[in-house]
Amino acid sequence: MTLERLWKRILYREPYTLWDIPAFFLWVASLLYRVGAALHQRLSGPPTAVGKPVISVGNLSVGGAGKTPLVGMLAARLLDAGLRVGVVSSGYGRQSDEPVLEPGYRVQRMDTGRVGDEVRLLAERLPEAVFAVDASKTAAARRLADRDDVDVIIVDDGFQHRRLRRDLDIVAYDAAVKRRVLKLFPYGILREPLSALKRADIIVVTRARFATDIKELLKRLARINPLASLYTAQFVPEALVGRDRSLPVKYLEDKSVFLFAGVGNFLSLRRQVAALAGDLDGWLELSDHQVYDTALLEHIKRLADRYDSDVIVTTAKDWVKLGDFDFGREIYYLDISVDLDPGEEKLTAQVLQRLNLTPQRR
Repeated sequence: MTLERLWKRILYREPYTLWDIPAFFLWVASLLYRVGAALHQRLSGPPTAVGKPVISVGNLSVGGAGKTPLVGMLAARLLDAGLRVGVVSSGYGRQSDEPVLEPGYRVQRMDTGRVGDEVRLLAERLPEAVFAVDASKTAAARRLADRDDVDVIIVDDGFQHRRLRRDLDIVAYDAAVKRRVLKLFPYGILREPLSALKRADIIVVTRARFATDIKELLKRLARINPLASLYTAQFVPEALVGRDRSLPVKYLEDKSVFLFAGVGNFLSLRRQVAALAGDLDGWLELSDHQVYDTALLEHIKRLADRYDSDVIVTTAKDWVKLGDFDFGREIYYLDISVDLDPGEEKLTAQVLQRLNLTPQRR
């Protein structure tokens, strides 16, 4: 059992069991985490302005709340408006420390070990954007701002990056997360208390259909920050994409499926695939930003063989790291789109107005 899975096992434990013992130590660690975060904020100094409009798309929680799909959607809309878009990322999970500053059509040909899986995925969908990858998001934003071919900068996972001045903070809030784990890391999944949402300009409630009571959740968020604009979002599977073809998701209706992925919220993904498949035979939950080697790929193949699954399904973020490994059966990734309410057009218009940007004709 990996440390990540052990941590999740403790978090989602049943009450009054032996798992309460390690949970106590996580609670103590969370107190230290709170002190460390407060000191870091105090010592960070004033935020740095880079001279170009900066949008942060982030979240409060550890793991996937859907911020990267939101980055992709927003960047695509701004590109469609004729603006030149730069994207900043730390390239979390990559094996290289070398800064990268390249357009998407070049980044999409780079190894994920150099740029990170999320950057590579975004680059494949945003070939016209310019990507800056650096452990320091401030340094990456500066490099983009110094270019003549960037009008606006989007920072992926920038809400906690206080050293960089932002003109707009968009925060993804995962409605599928249980309230019982909304405590500070590592006793819970929060990087900051919920009160940090007061800094947000726009809150996007993702996976809204998984909320126990979406109306009550929206009211609760509005009480924390009555000035923020509230949107809801669903991640809708549009197609199954393979190495040589794309298929409608209904192709899975009469198929047995084996699922594997290294994502922050595997349970939501599993529920989504189970609703699409004729039979979800089995699944393998891996660490977020999982590194794949031949041994792991062969293990996945053996599991699919054991279940005799018709099809293997994974995510686009995992797909870009699989290479040309032969699993001996059909394998696809779920191509996901963002269904935003009240709509992408309203969000885009709000962003343009807030940043005083004018759409350009191509």
